[in-house]
Amino acid sequence: MKILSNHRATPEQLPIVSRNTAGIVVIRGAAGSGKTTSALLRLTAIVNALTYRRNLNNDNTPIKTLVLSFNRTLAGYIEGLIDDSIQAKAIPVEVENDTFSNWARRHLNTPLIKDTTRDSYLLNKCLTLGLDLNFVLDEIDYFRGRFRHHELDNYLTVERTGRGLSPQVTRQTRQRLIDIVRSYVQYLEEHQLDDWHTQCEKMISHECLGYDIIVVDETQDFSANQIRAILNHLTDDYYLTFVIDTIQRLYPRGFTWVETGLDMRNAAYFRLGENHRNTVEIAAFAASITHGLTIDDDGSISDFTRATRHGPKPVVCKGLYSQQVRYAIDYIQRNVNLANESVAFLKPKGGQWFEEIQKQLTRHGLPYVTITKNKVWSRGPENIALSTMNSAKGLEFDHVIILGLSDANMQHQQDENDDKLQQLRRLLAMAISRARESVVIGYKESEKSDLVDYFTRGTFDEVDL
Repeated sequence: MKILSNHRATPEQLPIVSRNTAGIVVIRGAAGSGKTTSALLRLTAIVNALTYRRNLNNDNTPIKTLVLSFNRTLAGYIEGLIDDSIQAKAIPVEVENDTFSNWARRHLNTPLIKDTTRDSYLLNKCLTLGLDLNFVLDEIDYFRGRFRHHELDNYLTVERTGRGLSPQVTRQTRQRLIDIVRSYVQYLEEHQLDDWHTQCEKMISHECLGYDIIVVDETQDFSANQIRAILNHLTDDYYLTFVIDTIQRLYPRGFTWVETGLDMRNAAYFRLGENHRNTVEIAAFAASITHGLTIDDDGSISDFTRATRHGPKPVVCKGLYSQQVRYAIDYIQRNVNLANESVAFLKPKGGQWFEEIQKQLTRHGLPYVTITKNKVWSRGPENIALSTMNSAKGLEFDHVIILGLSDANMQHQQDENDDKLQQLRRLLAMAISRARESVVIGYKESEKSDLVDYFTRGTFDEVDL
């Protein structure tokens, strides 16, 4: 699978790459602006600067670098970029590139509770709350990520930043959730198990691992406790880069920098505005889906006025799912040169949702690779990828195809302020903005997701199958 990123800094990125003084750098920008590439180019520049200084001082201490991203697929993609950027040097460079969860698990080496066991325990305790159970699990993840275990009572009165207005969570419900979590953590201790949150807390107090350089990609999806843990493992003279865009936030991790213990007074902020990935037409279509969503200072809407290329409008096709798949296969065969162009079939959910696509790709002799949660980025000849939308976050492809957009795989409550609806709008816009050249979306009229109602007329071409 090809890697598309440009390894040369643009004039807009040069101030970021050339800043090799210690401290905190925050890179903000919309999808397609080159945030991740800028951070990795900066990492390479810092490694070069530190190598030069240590050579002068006859210091052969390895340069310790940590790159953290939010999902395994993105970690694998970044691994490819790092391998292409950092060459063997006289001063050894130790690069750890992983998700936060895998990084913590490697250094703690403690047994983890199975996800199904955890969910079963929590759901059984929450049955009487009268709330959607998936929402309850998200809410528990939210406040356990924002507050340390001994500070959970803060959840009773704090504003639920990033969680939306619907459904409401009363103080009584919050207290009940806190009690459930305390009981659950006691259960973990009795069984000598951890989960992702307890491992995170252990990393906050773990002996410092002493990283010279840390890059945190997609920071908006990290929790406050994860940031606290990262801070614990920096050397005194550190280089810390946050890559962030809260308009793309897919998980309810709302917190302020101050909460994490970060002193941002001397941090350097950069905002990237140019859209290097999308055509004007793709950027305009993606931006229309998130129009009206609340944006804070760390969020950036994909700006089609800053895109430099034109191309075809996204295609929205209506028909039976089998017709959508047939249209997509024909589209690839007519419009895509698979020798040097990549295609991604993206869906909200994985597994069986891809069965028909896999069958038809195989039937037509179109090799593909499934990249969802893959830690190693495939360097094979297949240039068609199958992925969930979440796993595609931070990646880019020449062409993106999203079929079967339905209520069944984009479920939310029927409230304009529903937090899940807002997350799904961000998720879909993010998925669309993975594309460089073209986008195809398909749905069946009788089963369509109401996210289709956010498509703005004039930003796409419609095809009846």
